[in-house]
Amino acid sequence: MEMKQKEIATCDCGAAGTIHNAKCELFSANATSIPAIRLSRRGLIVAAVTGGAGAALMMGSREEAHADIFMPSVDDQKKLGDKAAGQILEKYKEVKDSRANHFNSIGTKLVNALSRKDRGTWDFKFHVIDSKEINAFAVPGGNMFMFTGLLDRVATDDELAAVTGHEMMHVRAQHWAKAAAAQSKREAVLGILVGLTKAGRIGQLIAGGIDTITGLKFSRKEEDEADAGGLTNMVRAGYDPHGMIDLFRLLELASGKNGGPPEFLSDHPITKDRIRRTQERIDRL
Repeated sequence: MEMKQKEIATCDCGAAGTIHNAKCELFSANATSIPAIRLSRRGLIVAAVTGGAGAALMMGSREEAHADIFMPSVDDQKKLGDKAAGQILEKYKEVKDSRANHFNSIGTKLVNALSRKDRGTWDFKFHVIDSKEINAFAVPGGNMFMFTGLLDRVATDDELAAVTGHEMMHVRAQHWAKAAAAQSKREAVLGILVGLTKAGRIGQLIAGGIDTITGLKFSRKEEDEADAGGLTNMVRAGYDPHGMIDLFRLLELASGKNGGPPEFLSDHPITKDRIRRTQERIDRL
């Protein structure tokens, strides 16, 4: 599959064109609210997490424990994500043609543009799924899935980098793990998890609280954080940030043609504020 990437110059710092002067001043969005997550696009995870994954969860690192005793550790997230990925690949046919190679090359370029810490922390792997669904998502730990229904519609590498960088940011910001921690806290307040270890709390949440998790979704603030982090990532990788605006327009158009919003939009609603904030970030560059 061939895509035309918009022409854009880069400098030694890896940022694009005149953007390099502001590279170190790029926006950053930090999650400040208790996250919420609806797993419609992550519904595929349910089978994995109800299959005993909870028992495999380990105690978090000292640093993470200091931040939040309910928070699944990075290792927890990777183990859960790998198990979920296995379940997804059993359910769907994975595409391994030129489209998969192309998607992997885009993902690898984005990973290489991350900080050394992020590169060393997460295990990003890029999969293409044979499905007409207009969808893409990442599971905890770094496995990412791009559906051919969306992949075949994106017109440029910049658009593909935009959606990929966005989903990678959900992993980097640990949005799923924060949602799991928030759910555990709510249950602890109700006395449901009193006396259990951290691993026990998280295990019970995953093994027995799936219905609650799947009824939630990412907050707008978290979606904004993913937009911001994804935009920064794609710029540092040398992609045109306008590709994110183009992606939004593509998804809006797909929504009208299909008589309803694509699956991706059920978790990532395109709002005027979202487009405006992205344009403002691009203007600041």
